[in-house]
This record gives sequence, C-alpha cells and structure tokens, in this order.
Amino acid sequence: MRVVDHLASLLPDAHHPVPVLRELHYAATETSAGFVITEEGDALATGATAEEAADVVHVRAHRRAFELASLSGWARVHAATVDLATIEGRRVRVLVVGPSGAGKTTLATRLLFDGADVQGDESVLVRRGESLAVPRALHLKPGAASVLPELDEVLPRLPVVGEVTVLDPARVDRPVTLRIEPVGHVVVLAGVADTPDHVTCTPLDGGAVLEALLTDAFPLTETKARMVSVLSGAMVSAHGHRLTSGRPDAMVEALRGAIG
Repeated sequence: MRVVDHLASLLPDAHHPVPVLRELHYAATETSAGFVITEEGDALATGATAEEAADVVHVRAHRRAFELASLSGWARVHAATVDLATIEGRRVRVLVVGPSGAGKTTLATRLLFDGADVQGDESVLVRRGESLAVPRALHLKPGAASVLPELDEVLPRLPVVGEVTVLDPARVDRPVTLRIEPVGHVVVLAGVADTPDHVTCTPLDGGAVLEALLTDAFPLTETKARMVSVLSGAMVSAHGHRLTSGRPDAMVEALRGAIG
C-alpha cells in the first residue's frame, strides 16, 4: 500500500476521453532487499524504498503509454497546456513552451488560481491539428509561494516528494477533465522583462515556434523529418507569441492581452 499511496500523490484526479487501448499490470513485492517490481509478471527492477518502487512504475507505465501514442501518430512535446476563455467567450488552447526553469509551472499555477482550465504543466501530445495534455499534478519548487502568495493557504495540505510540493488541481476545486482540442496559440517563454512588472508578449513567426517545439519535443519512434511533419500539421492554425518572464500576474496580464 505504501507504493500505491506514493503513486496516488504523483497522479492528479483527471478524466480523459481516450478509450483504453491496453491494460498493464504491475506488482511491487517487499523483500529483505527492497521492493521487487514486475510488469505483467516479468521482473522489471528493484527499488530500495516504496518511493523508488513507485517511481519505477510511474516512469515505466508512462513510457509504454508514450510509445503506443507515438505509434498512433502522436508526438510528445514538453509544454504546459491551458485552455483560456477569450473576451468573446470562446475557449482557446494555449501551449506554453520553454526550457526547464523558464517558469512554465509558475505561469500555469498562476493561471489556475486566475480561473483558467489548466490541463497539464509537463507534456502534451499533438497530431493532425489535435492536442491532448498528459495529466500531471503541478510540481512546485521551493520558494514558489514567494511569487504565488495564493499558495500560502494550500501548501500545508499538499504532499511533498523530495523538495517538490505536488499540487493536484482538484485540491483547489479545479479537477481536470482532459479534452482533445486544436492548438490556438503557442507561447514561447524567452528572456526576462526589464522590470518584473513590464512583461511583454509579442508575435512570433511560425519558423521560430516550430524550432521551439522541436527543441522541447521527446521523440520515441519518430524520425526528425516525421517530428517536423507532425508538429507543423498540429500548429497549422496556431498563433505564436514570445513572452518574457517577470511577475506571474504581469505575465498573465500580458498573455491575456495578446490572446484577446
């Protein structure tokens, strides 16, 4: 049960529209040497602790799922996925990309507290004009509350894995219901604002957007040529933006102003 409890802390309460293609069965048996993990009855690995065993199952199951998705024509990109309401009341899908540490999770968390529908902050699958976020609880690094004061109330109730605090949107009454949607906007986090309050969100051409997506893609079975084809097809009607980093609420204001 300790392995299951640790897995539960990593996974959000999310529902998705994709039918089950395959069931995988894992088991973690505690021995004097640690936890022996099996997949479909075959030995997979040994973890010294329940946390390590849960991590093995978590990583392995996701990799298998991503492989199946790749073979079905999906490409995986490292990006936050947020559905925003426009001033006309329409819903548009926004992918936020950028290198690790650029602020994707901070921006997604601020948007979550701002009422946006945050679908995920880590990975998204794209193909033929469609996109589907990979659900993951938001991983908040130490010091997140210093720029996101809204966290003060909920942080004491959240599980901590290593140095990362894990925020399931359901814990702030925002359970995730995943949807397959076309990509409306791609926001590339690049550069730091001159001052934290003067954040800019400026247009970015398709070539620069594609380059950023390729940099943050996770190819499995795809060749580079196929990745370019899949990502180009998924972004055919998307608008590109370059968003500088600054105070999270200023970033949200600049982003909403650019999207309308």
